[in-house]
Amino acid sequence: MIKIAPLKALQPGKDLFELLITDQANDKLHKNEQPSFEDLLNLFGCALNDLPAIYIYEFRGENGVMRGIWAAIDLSLTPENTIKRHEETLSSKVASIMVDRKGKPIQKSPILLVHKKDKTLDALIDFVVRTRKPLENEWSQMGHFLYQVSEDQLIEQFVEEFKNVNSLYLADGHHRLEAAFALQQSRPQQISSLLVSADMISISAFHRMITGTDTSCSSFMEKLKTHYYISKIPNNRPYKPDRKNRIGLFFKGQWYQLDLNGVSALSAMPDTVILQDYILAPVLGIHKPKEDERLICFPDCKWAQFLAELEGDENAIGFSLFPMTADAFITVAEKGEFLPPKSTWIAPKVPQGLMACSSAAIEAKGEQLKIN
Repeated sequence: MIKIAPLKALQPGKDLFELLITDQANDKLHKNEQPSFEDLLNLFGCALNDLPAIYIYEFRGENGVMRGIWAAIDLSLTPENTIKRHEETLSSKVASIMVDRKGKPIQKSPILLVHKKDKTLDALIDFVVRTRKPLENEWSQMGHFLYQVSEDQLIEQFVEEFKNVNSLYLADGHHRLEAAFALQQSRPQQISSLLVSADMISISAFHRMITGTDTSCSSFMEKLKTHYYISKIPNNRPYKPDRKNRIGLFFKGQWYQLDLNGVSALSAMPDTVILQDYILAPVLGIHKPKEDERLICFPDCKWAQFLAELEGDENAIGFSLFPMTADAFITVAEKGEFLPPKSTWIAPKVPQGLMACSSAAIEAKGEQLKIN
């Protein structure tokens, strides 16, 4: 059973929106020298939706419309094993987030949870979008919209329907969720969550670049031939695979296509797992991909940067990958298997600053909230 709950929302206004947009454009969001989100809220103030509500999040992009349900997950009433994970965590990062959750009341972005298609939930979302206008929001000019559900009866319909959902699949927020479950042992926890149907998500690949390697062409290629057929790319153009079991390789200035041997027992495994377990670890010595600084991962949306970095380092090795399907992602999570870090880039991606929530908001009064 999944127990969701309404939340009280903090919606940064125009001044904070403009600052966050500037930082995103300059790629500064996660730099240590930048003010914290809490500092920014203190500086600018933040409008408070004082009424507990569930929200429908909608993103309108070039590839269509994505929608999901933004609510709190009540971890005290949601068994831990109902949320399936696919990525290992670092204990040090989990510990850091636990300290952060204790000391700072703000949850500035939701974790992303995927559920199997549910016609009743689809109908509820469609009803909300048809029967009300989205909230006024600076982010709407970039395609991000929020619809508020504050009616008790309608909220209860969402709550009751999620009680029938057997499993959720964690797409983003592994460290935050583990930290929240750990704190749950001493104090009830709720975690801000965006719940999206599997048919609404979009999965892109992460490509890999390995730096600081020193391997000969003949030795490297011979090791690859254990599991792959190797062919050069005509005209040496940058290559993205067009199907599973196929990987692009950039090595010594040349692009190659790697096709898994037709009789290979590895064919059912995700490409990122094959790459990590049969090439990166045994051939290139990348045994701890979370910690090895020689491994750099680029989401497909940064393909141009990936190519530029490869071309700027004559010793770099690049691997381009085909994205997983939503079904494959769910299968991995259901089996309790873990993918290598940075295996999936899953949209929708909620921009930091669109909406935050806080335990402090429950006690806050008035139009502005200051975080002390």
